[in-house]
Amino acid sequence: MAGLTDLDGLFDDDGGGDAKPGTTPLRRPAAQLLPCPYGTLSYLLIEDSQTMRVWLRNTIANAGGTKIDVSDSYHDALYRIRNRGNYDVVLCDYILSDTRDGQQLLEEVRRQKLLPQSTIWIMITGERKYEQVFSAVELAPDDYLIKPISPDMLHVRLGKAWDRRQALKGATDLFDAGRFGEALEVCRRSSLDNPRHSSGFQRIAGECMLQMEHFQEAYDHFESILTDRPVLPWAKLGKARAFFHLDRYDETAAIIEELIHDNPDYLHAHDLLAKVHERKGDLEATKVLLKLVLEKNPKSLQRQREIARIAVATDDPLTAIDAYAMMHRHGRGSSFIRPGDFSTYAGMLIKSGSKAALERLEGLSANLADFHKSDPAYALSGKTVSYAAAVAKGDRKAVDDAYQKMRQALGATTAGGHELDREESMFVLEAAVEMGDEDTACQMAQALYQDHIGNQSIEARIMTMMAKGGWEAHATRIAEGASENLRQLNVAAANMAKHGQLLGAVEEFARLAESNKNVAVYLNAATCIVKCFEELAAGRLAIDGDTRKRLNNRMQGYLNFVALRDVGNHRLEQIRKTWEAMPH
Repeated sequence: MAGLTDLDGLFDDDGGGDAKPGTTPLRRPAAQLLPCPYGTLSYLLIEDSQTMRVWLRNTIANAGGTKIDVSDSYHDALYRIRNRGNYDVVLCDYILSDTRDGQQLLEEVRRQKLLPQSTIWIMITGERKYEQVFSAVELAPDDYLIKPISPDMLHVRLGKAWDRRQALKGATDLFDAGRFGEALEVCRRSSLDNPRHSSGFQRIAGECMLQMEHFQEAYDHFESILTDRPVLPWAKLGKARAFFHLDRYDETAAIIEELIHDNPDYLHAHDLLAKVHERKGDLEATKVLLKLVLEKNPKSLQRQREIARIAVATDDPLTAIDAYAMMHRHGRGSSFIRPGDFSTYAGMLIKSGSKAALERLEGLSANLADFHKSDPAYALSGKTVSYAAAVAKGDRKAVDDAYQKMRQALGATTAGGHELDREESMFVLEAAVEMGDEDTACQMAQALYQDHIGNQSIEARIMTMMAKGGWEAHATRIAEGASENLRQLNVAAANMAKHGQLLGAVEEFARLAESNKNVAVYLNAATCIVKCFEELAAGRLAIDGDTRKRLNNRMQGYLNFVALRDVGNHRLEQIRKTWEAMPH
């Protein structure tokens, strides 16, 4: 669930789970728990030990469970989750036999939203040290159990998780649907009516305020919670997040540093402090913090990508290569690994001159063959990796052959209507420069300029590459043409929107977006749709049902397009938040 990744984590004082070592377990109210209806629930048991699978199945069956699936590996479990519908309960071993673990499976399921938030996920581990299971706790399973476990222990923990999920379900379902205002009202009422779960409702309420960009209200909300419970970690983090969005970075850093001092393993706090340093322009401090967090949880794919991005920006290719290596190692077959991640990593390996580069490139090729062979979106990535491997071998004929195959894949990808990842385009541009292929270099430069006009970092990269081939004049002409073209294309639609012809402007932007595939145009089109629904809500614009459906579909397409083409675009995030907070 976006924005609620740690909502039901073990840091919550009314959640289940073992207490953190060295802390005093919090007292829980003695109110009657809702009984767990074993016979009506569906279960997925993920365990690589046959003995343990049988034990879990028998324990659930003896309690009345009948709809029970079992799995012995990461990929089999993922297949079942994708193809067999929604499970009510997942019991997952932390260590799985096919080099994956329960943390990675939980991450994949949540990223793709393969299960509803009402599904109970309990991690089972043989590790007794808190630090060794911390990465799983960070991803917020409902609970984790340490082997050996007894039937009574399993029933107690499952019962508590069921009780909590059912109590919060009305609020979390509304949150999932993007109905943050309604979810907030449910939380306010239920916090009073259900004091045993008041902390959970207060936490969701704060998340709703943040999603609606009511940052001052969110700050006051978390501050009031801390008045009664001054050391509650998630409330401190919520208060800091509100300050961060109010651009009060020094105050944010002060709150986070205190939180980290008291809770050094609270990785979400480290993440926010890294963002503070980046906003203040201190990329080296950002990189140091991300490295520290990755030492605690090296399997976090998102953090590996972030540190790779920062490392590239600080001209630290070795750190970037290490981060990509970990990302590809732990993310084999994951939807998180995008086509451009293969191309970018391959390009870095070429430049490194490392003796291990060829071996790593061969590993990337095997990864693509094993998990993405039939996916046309990764076809070009496969050819970029093959080209990189040929360069690493130093075989000129193999390089020429691989380059021609990469060009053919480029043509097939664009002809097939598949969108090129930005980093794939950058890789092909650089390869074209190295091969002296002026036509392809200009083609890629034009496509990149059209998509990233105004992005100074991307424009500088394109110009640097083109200059290396001696084509600065071409690059300047292409950039100027792209800027003028964009200006002319936007002016008519923008004028229509300014003069209140919103639906007409939407159609004009849609035409421009379809013909130009430009990030700025897509963002303007999305902004225009947001304005339409704002006017609809105010009663100043009428939109029929069919048009409403069409605009919703277009909006989702625009947001997805920009998210793929310009990762981290600040304007995109603002539009997305506004869109999610409004009825549409």
